[in-house]
Amino acid sequence: MSVDVRPATDEDVDFVVDLFRQYLRFYEQEVPDAEARAYLTARRDAGDSVLLVAEVAAEGGDPAEPAQVVGFAQSYPTWSSVSLSRSWVLNDLFVAPGSRGTGAARALVQETCRLAKEAGAIRVSLATAWDNVAAQGLYESEGFVRDQHFHHYAYVTGA
Repeated sequence: MSVDVRPATDEDVDFVVDLFRQYLRFYEQEVPDAEARAYLTARRDAGDSVLLVAEVAAEGGDPAEPAQVVGFAQSYPTWSSVSLSRSWVLNDLFVAPGSRGTGAARALVQETCRLAKEAGAIRVSLATAWDNVAAQGLYESEGFVRDQHFHHYAYVTGA
C-alpha cells in the first residue's frame, strides 16, 4: 500500500475530527465533534501545532478511487531551556484500527521528525501509555530512546 503524509487541509477536517475523537476515546476522553473541530482548527490555524494526515491509496492503485485519510499526527513546536534550542512534542498520533499495519503510523512519525529537523529542532519528544507496546516498538525502531534520566510529572489544575 502506498502511504502519503501531508499537512492537514480544511477538506481533511471531518476525517481528522473523527480520528481525533477515536484517539481521545482510547485515552478515555469523550469530546463532542464541535469541540474537537474547534480545538484542532484553532491550533493548526494559529500555528500552535503541526497537523499531519496520512492517506492510503486504494488497493490496486486505481486512480478512480481517492486515497483515504487513515491517520493523523499533531506536534507542538516548543523550546528547551536546558539546551537553548527548539524542540517538538509529538503529542498525538493515531491510525484507524482497520488501517494499522499499512505503514501510516511510521510514515507520520518519520515526517514529523523530518519537519522538526527542518525547523531547527534538536529533538522530538513524546509520551505513550506504559501498556502501548506496539507504539513503543514503533518509536524505538525509529530511533526514539526511552528517557532514563527524568521522571515526568503532571499537575492537574482543574481548570
